[in-house]
Amino acid sequence: MATCQVEFDKNPIVFSPGDKVTGNVKMQIPDEDFKARKVRMEMIGKAYTYWEGNVKNNHKIKNNGDIARVRHNCADHKGKIVYCRFETIVWKSDGSKHEMPSGEHIFPFTFQLPHWAPPSFEGKRILNTRKFFFLGDLGFIRYFLKVEIDRPWKFDDKFITCFTVLPSIDLSLIPNSQLPSKKHICEEFGAVLWKGGLVKMEIRLPKQGYVCGESIPVKILVDNKTSKSFKKISLKLLQRITYTGFRDGFVNSQSHPCMGNEKEKVTYATRLNAQVRVEERKILEEIMDVRIEKNDKIDMEKAIIVPPLPPSTKTCEIIDVEYFLKAKMSTLGTLKSAVKLELPFIIGTVPTDKDRSFDYKKSVFGYAATSLKNRDVQKYAPLYPVYKFI
Repeated sequence: MATCQVEFDKNPIVFSPGDKVTGNVKMQIPDEDFKARKVRMEMIGKAYTYWEGNVKNNHKIKNNGDIARVRHNCADHKGKIVYCRFETIVWKSDGSKHEMPSGEHIFPFTFQLPHWAPPSFEGKRILNTRKFFFLGDLGFIRYFLKVEIDRPWKFDDKFITCFTVLPSIDLSLIPNSQLPSKKHICEEFGAVLWKGGLVKMEIRLPKQGYVCGESIPVKILVDNKTSKSFKKISLKLLQRITYTGFRDGFVNSQSHPCMGNEKEKVTYATRLNAQVRVEERKILEEIMDVRIEKNDKIDMEKAIIVPPLPPSTKTCEIIDVEYFLKAKMSTLGTLKSAVKLELPFIIGTVPTDKDRSFDYKKSVFGYAATSLKNRDVQKYAPLYPVYKFI
């Protein structure tokens, strides 16, 4: 079997929309007689969503005594957006024997990303309900280079290498990102005839926009006018993803040159019966042990450092990514209760201080977040900029 190594001219392998993706494919053909018709290279960028419907079979007895099977099927939903798909033939056999010379072959490549490409994103892996041993994706936004050797009378050799695409999301250009935000809740404890009083919890942020590596100073204020005591406050950083799928269909778009000029355009083919599925991933959690008695007030601050994460985005038609801070305050005693509150914030890729340095680091979810079913796909985790604030 042939081996293949993709070497990009850029390191780290992170591109912006509109960039040219250049490099070389180094292919090693074994010494034995190796048959091939051609070598095809593709650059593909696409968003994809999929989840299964629930299937239930019931038995119903008819009037004549026969048993009928009634099938309740909530159809599978899926969606697909193809942002770019460019193909080129880098080698072709010149004879009927289809012999490819042994040794090393080097094929240069140049592809250009579309200007509207959304950021790379790898969704949560879920358990397939029909085949319990299979793990699948709820969705992803993925860019990759595919090299395929067309083999006569054999399975084609395929090699897939993923790379990161990251648009510039400048916090200084987002009006609300530098404004403070706050949210509060007042909750009454006790039954109708035994009122236990009110407790107020408020969380505040000095601004709404942050970048990876930055510390979020979360201020928590509690005013306890109840008869209960509170013992614990948990603070979670959540990623909330909204996936859009289409019943037995998909959304598809392709980029191509317009006639008469070099501009690109997108065409859409939309299917009906759209559904959304919202999933949350807990990024991290901080637990604070407190003791808030009746008539107590507290004013505390907890810093949360943003790890390597994809930016907030609503630029993909079928995948939205948002972030929230969720505070939960729990009571003492056998009959436990809790007060919950969440506050949204934005993750960008460029801070207001443009002189700040950064390094690209693998997603906090690592390789495990990427479900790559083809055995020839190299391990991949998206890279995101992590800024230095020390």
